[in-house]
Amino acid sequence: MAKFADMEQIKFDYEDDSIKLVTTFEEMAHMDTTSLNGYMILACDNGRMDVDINGVRHHLETFEALILPPHTRLSNHMGSPGVRCDLAIIASDVIKRLLGAHVEEWDRCLYVYKTNHIVANDEEREQFAGYIGTLSFKLRQQQRRYYKEVIESLLRCILFDYLEMMMSAVPQVEAAITTEGQHKVLFRRFLELLTTRHVKHQLVDTYAQELCVSPNYLTKICREVTGKTALQWVREYTGADIRYYLLNTDLSVKETCDCLGFPNLSFFGKYCRRAFGMSPTEFRKKMKG
Repeated sequence: MAKFADMEQIKFDYEDDSIKLVTTFEEMAHMDTTSLNGYMILACDNGRMDVDINGVRHHLETFEALILPPHTRLSNHMGSPGVRCDLAIIASDVIKRLLGAHVEEWDRCLYVYKTNHIVANDEEREQFAGYIGTLSFKLRQQQRRYYKEVIESLLRCILFDYLEMMMSAVPQVEAAITTEGQHKVLFRRFLELLTTRHVKHQLVDTYAQELCVSPNYLTKICREVTGKTALQWVREYTGADIRYYLLNTDLSVKETCDCLGFPNLSFFGKYCRRAFGMSPTEFRKKMKG
């Protein structure tokens, strides 16, 4: 079994049609993750690192990890000397296949309860060290008949252990939720539409129409499953996109407005004042300052 002290010697370099594994911090820092339709697991195995996720700064210490949804923007990476991190990008359809019926719990941890920042204890550290050692060994056996199937099986084990850690942090009220399964499925489909769409600022009616339900029904389901309405979810994800473009790109306010699908600059300014309490120009100046 690999010990964490030995892990700096292990480097992953694996990629197929649906899975990509990266170990080098420099390679990860130069990746454009917005175009990738896959969930990401970003783990810090040694040292510490900072990274902006959709424009919001996040800090990872040794033995901490983040589980991130598709099309998440990673930028402004900073790592301590000797930092080691692993990044796994796994296509959405593969996640669904590997987790099966439990994918609904996975999405709920990410989108609703946001228990996707993981801090491993001593036992979990040893466990993941074992996974990394085994994965590194099996990645060298490319000529074996069931090579890809074995890699996916190991990743499936890792996913379920991460899910276990995320679910352990879910508020106890989760156990009391009795919403029918089809309601949760509808909510997950709504979030998939919302997270994968470049222009998120759209009417609830638009999302409801694509889901073949009424706007009122969609709002009712969102409130039952999460306590927030469909409109609140749209505003939350739209605000995250606005924050990213204002703080992490050189686009003008007008270009940002157009890029995110707002009808005009006046409407965009009013939207930002409601979301951030100030105009987009003021928000950019204050946050960068």
